[in-house]
Amino acid sequence: MNCKKCIAGFVFLHLVLSTSLYAQNESVAGKGKKPVGIDFFTEVYSISNLKEKDGNIFFVLSKPDKETNTYPRHLYQLVDGKAVKLSYSNISDYFFWDDDIVFRGVREEADLRRTPGGGERPTVFQKLSPNGYAEAGEWLRLPFAAGQIQWIDKEHFFYTSSYNHHAGENSPNYYILDELPFWSNGRGYISGTRTHLYYYSKGERTLLTDTLGTASGFELSPDKKTLIYTERDAYYGKAPREGSRLVALDVATRTKKKTIPLPEKTSGGGVQFLSDDEILLTLRHSEPDNEYGSKSAIYRLNLKTGQTVKVYEPILYDLGNSIGSDIGGGGSPITWDKTGIRFVTTDADHAPLIHVDFKDAKVSFLSKDKATIQEYVPYKDGFLVVALLEQRGSEIYFLDKKGNLSILSSINRQVFDEHKIVNPIEITFTNEEGRRLNGYVLPPADYRKGKKYPGILDIHGGPRSAYGVVFFHEMQYWANQGYAVFFTNPTGSSGRGFDFGNLRKKFGTIDYRDIIAFVDAVLEQTDFIDENRLGVTGGSYGGFMTNWIIGHTNRFKAAASQRCASSWLSYSNTADIGHTFTLSNLGTDVWNGFEELWDRSPLKYANQVKTPTLFIHSEEDYRCPLGEGLQMYYALQYFEVPTRMVIFKDENHNLSRSGKPVNRVKRLAEITGWFDKYLK
Repeated sequence: MNCKKCIAGFVFLHLVLSTSLYAQNESVAGKGKKPVGIDFFTEVYSISNLKEKDGNIFFVLSKPDKETNTYPRHLYQLVDGKAVKLSYSNISDYFFWDDDIVFRGVREEADLRRTPGGGERPTVFQKLSPNGYAEAGEWLRLPFAAGQIQWIDKEHFFYTSSYNHHAGENSPNYYILDELPFWSNGRGYISGTRTHLYYYSKGERTLLTDTLGTASGFELSPDKKTLIYTERDAYYGKAPREGSRLVALDVATRTKKKTIPLPEKTSGGGVQFLSDDEILLTLRHSEPDNEYGSKSAIYRLNLKTGQTVKVYEPILYDLGNSIGSDIGGGGSPITWDKTGIRFVTTDADHAPLIHVDFKDAKVSFLSKDKATIQEYVPYKDGFLVVALLEQRGSEIYFLDKKGNLSILSSINRQVFDEHKIVNPIEITFTNEEGRRLNGYVLPPADYRKGKKYPGILDIHGGPRSAYGVVFFHEMQYWANQGYAVFFTNPTGSSGRGFDFGNLRKKFGTIDYRDIIAFVDAVLEQTDFIDENRLGVTGGSYGGFMTNWIIGHTNRFKAAASQRCASSWLSYSNTADIGHTFTLSNLGTDVWNGFEELWDRSPLKYANQVKTPTLFIHSEEDYRCPLGEGLQMYYALQYFEVPTRMVIFKDENHNLSRSGKPVNRVKRLAEITGWFDKYLK
């Protein structure tokens, strides 16, 4: 199947353009098209929850709504290449029940509130027929908040539910903290919170786990006779890093028929049944005393014999898509066939689908063309995939057995065709270790030959993340505002193997020098960027690196530090992952390595900063707490450096990707205004 023929009518420019194209005295992005605006992301649909039944394709569409300041999600079916809306209720997830579709979602505002007396919010399921296109009707109402559910039948099922043991003590006026961790980004204060496993039978609920223990990752066997879940020991105070085990529960009696302790220094990941007696188990191995962070390993476990066989240890191709994007995206679990497993990985600057053989762990690529696959499901003799291809929004494709993509939808096509979308130029360079690396530059959308433009260096978070050759709204907006935007994946990033991503005890060293070498290469290999008008920005790890850069060089004339870390001394004892992250990534803690942590902290070098700096932070950011931004802001104000800070209320660490639409617009306006002031 010829992919190019299959996508006829879609205008896809080649991903990597030579600089000679920009020698032409005309617009880079094309004449007669609209600029990519500051709220362009509100016109782009994200596609998720891709499923197939009897040859029919279903999915969820979501698009930011500025009027309601929310992200409505609705169920659709792909019919003759068009997205046909099936639900008008806001939907969170869905599944098939006989010939009908059942989804979790409420239709009445009252269902969003707690039950009388301050009880739990109800869980409501709606049902619709995919053939009738009629609005859904209520299928099941549960008078409690259910998390994951594994169904035996409509009146018998297992489910998880979170409970806070301080619920009767806390009030709107105060919080009670007596555990570590005590808060979590996106969840708030979690001291005393546990996730319990329950069995539901005709209105009766039975608690199956210890009240101070927690359960996760549960799965029902195909014959519905065995339930597998991960159980953590009961604890009070500091959450233990060890003590988890797999539990095989007899469904008929609800008694434990097998308990399997997990290896030391591991945490349970996904659990999936390969058959009634065999599971596929993903474990994260954490060894903070001698290596960077953690890495995954995938095992086959026979429940009858207890035999465990390692299927794959991802030294080069890790689990999951780490390519950053600010226009949405989902994920998919591991699937398998007779010969091996399949999953999405990260390969330098894109996210392909790969196959790993059971026999010898041989890796085969199932997709090509530098597609970034967000979701996939087996379909016919290939796969249905949701993918980002080139500088386009998500669409649904068919991936054939030769790795070719055929486009099936046109959900985001029109809006992208109407706007000035800039294609990146590849920049290559060699770092101090002799490793060949690359990055990209987005030229200004209305580039003219012979003119010099200001440039913005954009640094990704993580550090175990990556920028790809996919559409990124903030970068495209800046390109449409007359900036050249450049980005790379320095040492510490995902996509080039475990060793490359190992930044333990190296923060601010080789990663910093990689970035500076990339900037030098950008200026050498392009002729349209003014080296005297450069700005730098980044979020999370990118915020840390922005803070680090302005304390070590004055070549950037403006900076915007977002959701940053500034002092590992304070970070280690305030962030939701602080004590584990600092030990794993910096290799020590406050009591054993005070000077080492301080040496790696941007705050130490704040007295050397001359760069006007904007700080963007969220009030409820518990991954990089507000104090991290405030400390650096305070220091720069103290040293009389032009500084501004914007704090967003009711937002967390994910502001730039899933924050309220109006706040995302304000954030981008603040950063752009700051660069306009100092670079134009």
